[in-house]
Amino acid sequence: MAIKNDIYIIGYVVANDKLGELNNAIVIDDGSGGIELKVEGEEINAVVPLFSRVMLRCSGLNIGREGGKTVMGRAPTADYVVDRIDRDDILNYLTLLDNQDTAPVGERVTIKQANSDKMLRYVTIGNLLPIEEEQSLTWCDSEQSSEEYRTSVRHFHDLSDTLRVVVDGACYYASERLPKQTCTLHGIVDWHDGDIALRISAHQVFKQR
Repeated sequence: MAIKNDIYIIGYVVANDKLGELNNAIVIDDGSGGIELKVEGEEINAVVPLFSRVMLRCSGLNIGREGGKTVMGRAPTADYVVDRIDRDDILNYLTLLDNQDTAPVGERVTIKQANSDKMLRYVTIGNLLPIEEEQSLTWCDSEQSSEEYRTSVRHFHDLSDTLRVVVDGACYYASERLPKQTCTLHGIVDWHDGDIALRISAHQVFKQR
């Protein structure tokens, strides 16, 4: 659906391709909800840095639903919900505002609270451990025929509930082992492969004592 009215969203960029965690998109959280802006190109972080405060001009863009999340981009030319904005054109819609010295603080939630109501919100979830079957794994699985890693889902629990965590095979820590002690994860509530999953931002995996 095309947006024709003068609508502006002010928030923080809480996910992008800085560490390869989210590619061809950025996520903006305005404190009440999040939206994913589709972008075509590499090194998007060089144009719109992670955790920068921005204002998005929505008029002239299209909005739609991709699974359980809201996405924005150019008018679709094929079967996609929206098309990607060229990286070189992104500042026609985004204005970089005065930035803070520190990253925004993620809303502290439990696994149960990381549901559709928090879609694309920046959150913090503590007291997590990888499930027993995955404790010896790396963040991503590797292809048997090559040394490349593929986007994978890992599972963490808090003794009561289980959290899906999606990790892009292009992220720089794809080959690292999962933490072996209780930890806190910071990231966005995303939609992957038909269900909710946390997507870590800025490799924020903090061990708890």
